[in-house]
Amino acid sequence: MIQLPELFERKLSTVPELDSAVRESFKRFEPWLEQSGMPFFPGFTDHSPRHINEVLNTAASLVSDASRDLLSAEDVAVLCISILLHDSGMHLTRDSFRALVSDFTQPIISGLGDLPWARLWEDFLSEARRFGQDQLLAIFGDPDVLQVGELDLENLSELDDLLIGEFVRRHHSRLAHEIAVKGVPTTKGNNPLELIGLDPELRDLAGLIGRSHGMSIRATFPYIENKYSLLPEYRRIKTPYLMAVLRIADYVQVKSERALKSLLSVKELRSPISRQEWRNHFAVRDVSQRHDDPEALFVNAKPIDVRTYLKLESLFRDIQRELDESWATLGEVYGRQGELAALGLTWRRIRSNLDDKDKFSKTIPYIPIRAGFDASGPDLLKLLVGPLYNYEYEVGIRELVQNAVDACKELVDLLGNTPIGNGPSDLPDVLVDIHENNDGTGWITVTDRGVGMTADTITHYFLVAGASFRNSDVWKQQHMNVSGEARVMRGGRFGVGALAAFLLGEEVTVQTRHASRSEEDGLEFKARIDDPVVELRRCTAPAGTSIKIWVENPSVINNLRPHKYFAEIPDDLDQIFELDSWPKVDWFVQSKPRVTYRWNGYSRRPSEDPDELRVRFRGEYRTPSDELVPLPESPDVTWHALAEPHPYKAVFWQYRQPKKEKKEEEEFIRRPSDEITVNGIRVEKLRMGGWSSVKLVRDAFGDGPQYRLSRPSMAIFDPAGVCPINLQRSAVSFDRMGFDGQLSKALLREHLTYISNLLKGDNTFAGFRKLCADIGALPDVHYEGQVIPFCATSKGIFLATPGLFSELKIRVLLLVDSEHRAPQEIAGLLKDGEALLFRISKSGPQNDLAWFRGILAEDNGYDWYRRNCALPRLARSAAVLAMRPQLWQLANQEGKVKRQIIASLTDVPNAGGHKVVMSGDIGDSEILAARVKELLVVLGKTPEIGAWKLTPERRPARSTSLIHEVWIEVFGGPYVRSLTAELKVN
Repeated sequence: MIQLPELFERKLSTVPELDSAVRESFKRFEPWLEQSGMPFFPGFTDHSPRHINEVLNTAASLVSDASRDLLSAEDVAVLCISILLHDSGMHLTRDSFRALVSDFTQPIISGLGDLPWARLWEDFLSEARRFGQDQLLAIFGDPDVLQVGELDLENLSELDDLLIGEFVRRHHSRLAHEIAVKGVPTTKGNNPLELIGLDPELRDLAGLIGRSHGMSIRATFPYIENKYSLLPEYRRIKTPYLMAVLRIADYVQVKSERALKSLLSVKELRSPISRQEWRNHFAVRDVSQRHDDPEALFVNAKPIDVRTYLKLESLFRDIQRELDESWATLGEVYGRQGELAALGLTWRRIRSNLDDKDKFSKTIPYIPIRAGFDASGPDLLKLLVGPLYNYEYEVGIRELVQNAVDACKELVDLLGNTPIGNGPSDLPDVLVDIHENNDGTGWITVTDRGVGMTADTITHYFLVAGASFRNSDVWKQQHMNVSGEARVMRGGRFGVGALAAFLLGEEVTVQTRHASRSEEDGLEFKARIDDPVVELRRCTAPAGTSIKIWVENPSVINNLRPHKYFAEIPDDLDQIFELDSWPKVDWFVQSKPRVTYRWNGYSRRPSEDPDELRVRFRGEYRTPSDELVPLPESPDVTWHALAEPHPYKAVFWQYRQPKKEKKEEEEFIRRPSDEITVNGIRVEKLRMGGWSSVKLVRDAFGDGPQYRLSRPSMAIFDPAGVCPINLQRSAVSFDRMGFDGQLSKALLREHLTYISNLLKGDNTFAGFRKLCADIGALPDVHYEGQVIPFCATSKGIFLATPGLFSELKIRVLLLVDSEHRAPQEIAGLLKDGEALLFRISKSGPQNDLAWFRGILAEDNGYDWYRRNCALPRLARSAAVLAMRPQLWQLANQEGKVKRQIIASLTDVPNAGGHKVVMSGDIGDSEILAARVKELLVVLGKTPEIGAWKLTPERRPARSTSLIHEVWIEVFGGPYVRSLTAELKVN
């Protein structure tokens, strides 16, 4: 049973309402905490009510003598509730967890950056699929057991429980907050277990204190100030002080009583994390305040092996850090608050028998030091460089450019977003200079006017593979805001960029100076990848960094050479030739910082003949303005922005426009490939023809036209570095980005809005066919099959989905294959209840036969013929097709069309130059045939015309397609109406 310490009982007795609320809440939650069994933490140490009692007693002992009189009943109430709930999330049952991760709604607590639980779970599963062997071993005890894709929430295995446990462990402090506010997650129809007798503000503060043991105390201050204004004390509750008490009280629960020996003897602790935690607890023999230092807590421990020793050593360091940070925070918050300045904790320090390592080592059989394999070494680095970048020399330029660009962005951020000013304003911010010698060797120099490097940055990050300075605490302090968001859109991420220099050459010379240092305080060094020691020397240098690479292999320079032949180069060889493209080096595509590429070398030979004339020239290149992506703070009107780009700062998209190009004397139009950029760096060039498509899970089997959305060019701005880019930075995993649903809607909305602008031509038969052809040629939406799914009626144009056919009471569908430029207006050509659909695909035997089968095959068993032709999924009673005689002859050839289909057809006499056949209900077929003959008289002999007599849909209703929804959203109804001689949006 949970018992209140004497101090807390005495304080609560002064306010009976609070005393009753605390005791009733304890009474409600205690059975759950005792009986939950912690299904996702079968091997963890005790988190039952016994642990709650221990934390309560430790918390009471942590309140210093000077603080006791300042403690209010309200303080004690919210502290007790926070202790009750701080680990409650680890008691979730399987049903509670299912309810939690099926919640797509916005979090109930705003202001702390919470994501919906369902989104967090999806992101976690994506991460789990990328777990390395160390993580798998730590969680499961076996690096080869996890099959995340097979996880079934309704049928969880023991391994599934361990994986879920890792997810809950990460977020259990947030759960404490939400349980305090709303109660324990539960399935629909069940009443949640929740607190009783406390108003919403006290619940929120108690939950926030419980949550704070999993985050920095300071990180909670914006939330408290925004919601309650007063940080030091609100309603007699000293929230920051109580947070310090809870986190220390929970941290020092390391007495061996928490690991019950009787329980341990019958359990197999599968997870190494669990096993190690139990070892840690058993290793602690005593925790005492009886020490020469009156403000110290003394721990006596006897770890049985070096792993436990190192864990305890780390734990004690962490506790000391928590004590230091807690005392510092209390000083900041209460130091000038009068009598509240006396608030403090009983302990300031933690001491242990492990402090004297030499003395302790004489009592154990192992050596108490950390030893292990290290992945460092020049031979390993040499093996890594080529395969990592697939031996593509241009990638070396990319890595160096993106590091230089990042340095410039960091300097701008340090200067408060003022432009870079360390040099003449007409100089580029980043200069890539390639110089070719006569023998094909040369130099590649990348110079930036960025923030520069210190000696610490060089030794601990630049020269260490996999160590990214952007992940360091120093970088985060300099370039993250108070909410923990990065202000700099950095291109580098994995800490391997410096290795790229050795992809280009064997030796690099670096000169750098940090912007905060004086001009004489620069640094320079020369290094080869296999140098065991690199000497840093002081020098005078401008702010920024210059990396000069000696290129001994002529293949490198030849690979990077601009695509210019000597015939195109001006006679004045002193003139700098303006290059119109240089794809091998053109990686950064933003206007800021300014990047320039220079070439001093020979022209490309027009043939392989070594005796061909070579011409040396100097060239210069800057990315053309029409290829630049916008800056996140100043979007370009030609780009569209996703409305909700989280977790990214911004996501822009567009389809690249065709460009007029000239080769020799011939001009032609070329549409460039769309591409993906992340933070201004080109990452992936998309394949033409819609091969890279936006994922349309919802419409894959929906009730509507078949189509694909071609992925557009996308500019992604990712300050947090979460965009799922592969290590080679050559591709993005869009499945893991989570915004294809939002992007699909945006693309369709823009597509249909653009089509509405095309509808301003005439509304004749020929005009509608041209409209369909124009739609079919658009680069964004690729409609499958042989028809463009837009139907014309005498009243307007609608989308060819079964739902709209039914809503508009369309009784006859005319399927026309013709390039005939008939001038007749559609309004006069079609009768009420008729709709016209055009075939746009190219003619050919296979296409023609598919068209034949799709129109004439009956419903029974042949629906897939219509799907293959992309005809609407409509029930019909009769079908007619007027075709060229050649198609009828082709269809009757052996093996071309099933005999059952041919046998079901009836000839229509007196059809002129067309072969007309019909199927289905004889009465309906004859009426359709007569109507088709009328249209042939009006339209002439060129077209082929099919017709269906539609019947009410007999199939069960299917899901409404996304394009149908967006159509209604854009046009406000089923029609794009024809009101006058123009087609207009209703």
